[in-house]
Amino acid sequence: MPPWSVTTLFATDCCRKAQSSYFKMPANGRGRRFREMRGAAVLIALAIMAVACAAPAGAFAREELSLACRSGARLAALAWGDARAPVRVLALHGWMDNAASFEALAPALAHGCRVVALDLPGHGRSPHAACSAEYSAVEHAFSAYDALDALGWLAPVPDAAGDGDGSGLVDGATPAPRAFSLLGHSLGGGIACLLASALPEQVRRLALVEGFGPLARPPEAFAAQLRDSLRKRHAAATGEHGPRERTYSTLDEAAAARVNGAKRLPGKQFMSMGAARVLAERGTVHVDAPGGGGARALRFSHDRRLAHPNAQAFHEEQILNVLAAVSCPTMLVQARHGWPRPEPGFGERVRAMQPGLLTVVDLPEGSHYAHLDEETAAAVQRAIGPFLLEEDEG
Repeated sequence: MPPWSVTTLFATDCCRKAQSSYFKMPANGRGRRFREMRGAAVLIALAIMAVACAAPAGAFAREELSLACRSGARLAALAWGDARAPVRVLALHGWMDNAASFEALAPALAHGCRVVALDLPGHGRSPHAACSAEYSAVEHAFSAYDALDALGWLAPVPDAAGDGDGSGLVDGATPAPRAFSLLGHSLGGGIACLLASALPEQVRRLALVEGFGPLARPPEAFAAQLRDSLRKRHAAATGEHGPRERTYSTLDEAAAARVNGAKRLPGKQFMSMGAARVLAERGTVHVDAPGGGGARALRFSHDRRLAHPNAQAFHEEQILNVLAAVSCPTMLVQARHGWPRPEPGFGERVRAMQPGLLTVVDLPEGSHYAHLDEETAAAVQRAIGPFLLEEDEG
């Protein structure tokens, strides 16, 4: 854990003690009450000094980025840490989320680390995809690759088909160093696995939170999924979206909708109001309220087509092949009440990884948003922080 993160925990403890001291003050005894108040003030001052002195310049600063990709796409992103830091991490959020998903983790990694969290297409502040496009895991992986190129983090990569000279490299290319790490939550974890398998020479470390490869669909479900996908894509392309998107009068009302949505996920999942508010703040836009009169409201900015099924999905055998191709140290953090991990499928994915590369961290508490929920974010930080900052052997 970075040194300033330890002092942040100390600062938090000081504040808690200060609060406890204040509420335990006796109603009588003016001198004693004054001493208690002074002690609480000292604890708060210590908390402020600890953070101010220990955190490196800019550790808490958050940058808003707009990546102009050579493909012509534009991607919004958030960044923390020094752009010249030796450790570079691309963070990929989950379905219907946005870059703010890493608000709790990224500042703690910013000491000696550059973290860039994307708004994937159709999410957050990134533009929606063209009406003819799909929001598949592969398309998201291409967008992440596009972002890596725009950041200047990519190096020439081997050409799997070879170019005729027997080297397997693009002409003039040299094997690329492991230049960056990937951090993914949920859907972002699946995307990160795809990238790590496709760019084994470049990905230094792979950190996954509640996402171990893309979701799989049984082959026998393909025809029904294709039918549903074609119908909904055509309806969206012709403007037949259905009912008007819901609006919310306040940010807390929009956040409450996210909290309720998490309860409908498989298993016993949940999301704290604090985590939901962070995602809703970046994931909503101001619009005219229904009924006119000049009133304003909020609606979520993500593309409604994200809820549409993709025409094609991965089969489990393909995902096992992807995981087998990952060649970097990998950490998977799972919460007690997170996304269900039915057997034998989960065990087969673990065994598909190359020996010695995978570390699984099981949190005793928490849900699918453990990295952002106030009660569990510190535990996720304590696991992932040292892992991403650890120096590679050799």
